Amino acid sequence: MDPHFHPSDLPLPLKAVAALGGLAVPDGAASDAVVTTLAPASAPVKGSLVFIESARNVALDTLGLCSAVIGPADLAGLLPEGPVHLAANAPRHAFQDIALALFADSIGDAVAIADPATALHPSSGATVSSTARLEDGVILAPGAVIGDDVEIGAGTIVGANAVIARGCRIGRNGRIGAGASLQYALLGDRVQILPGAAIGQDGFGYVPRADGLRKMPQLGRVVIQDDVEIGANTAIDRGTLGDTVIGQGTKIDNLVQIAHNVRIGMHTVIAGHCGISGSVTIGDQCMLGGGVGVADQIVIGDRVQIAGGAGVMDNIPSGERWGGSPAKPARDALREVLALRRLANDRKRSAQSD
Repeated sequence: MDPHFHPSDLPLPLKAVAALGGLAVPDGAASDAVVTTLAPASAPVKGSLVFIESARNVALDTLGLCSAVIGPADLAGLLPEGPVHLAANAPRHAFQDIALALFADSIGDAVAIADPATALHPSSGATVSSTARLEDGVILAPGAVIGDDVEIGAGTIVGANAVIARGCRIGRNGRIGAGASLQYALLGDRVQILPGAAIGQDGFGYVPRADGLRKMPQLGRVVIQDDVEIGANTAIDRGTLGDTVIGQGTKIDNLVQIAHNVRIGMHTVIAGHCGISGSVTIGDQCMLGGGVGVADQIVIGDRVQIAGGAGVMDNIPSGERWGGSPAKPARDALREVLALRRLANDRKRSAQSD
């Protein structure tokens, strides 16, 4: 979690943090324990607070870095030495309450300019925060808004009515299209964002509670590496606790949805109308045809080709070609299509002979 984008009162004593989630620190726990950040259990860091709902599919030995782990009561004897176990009947709910209390300002869209009265208004017709830092050669079209503490490298062009929210970093020789919006985002050099694209908005994360659906704060970023192109009206959500990452040289078409925590490798091509669900991993040099849908948590290897319209429900090893819905290896998908065609033809001939 990057405090540059998500400021809070952390670090805080563990006892104070636990109280925000209605949790009690057990007797005998380290009295000087401090929480410095929140993190996912899959990527703990020193001093972090994490939650797990089950010991399955979690590398418990990596949690020794944490200050505390929120989890079910039977987890106590399974944790490595070091972290304090905070017992909870509903670990996700307790973690959510803590995150909402600590990061209330990270709910929803980022503010571009906190005090508009201090903004600058260059002759181009843009609005620029007095704390933004622009290298020589940056071009701003009319209506562009450059937020507080934004940095933009030389040679980058920001189109009309584009909005760059607080704290974003944009490299050199990039293009931000008209009407695009960026928040909680770090962009490398020569990145092309086409008109209408939305980068870094809240991920679609809700937790069912007794009073209805409650928002899980989205406390990550979007990291877009060098030479990436993002198509018109494509949406890329920021991560929940980690980052959503688009690898170097990847090209993404118009009208693509990329959910929170997705990680896409280098030089991958994704055609229009694809939908990539949360926490999907896609490797290097992959090709996804138009209208492909990928279910959450799926891992797709390197150099994978997926035919247009496929619905990916299973992990795909590197180097394979898949198609169909649900997707399967291309040979199997073709075999099924041919079998159905033969069946239809047989029934047609049978009806004609009658």
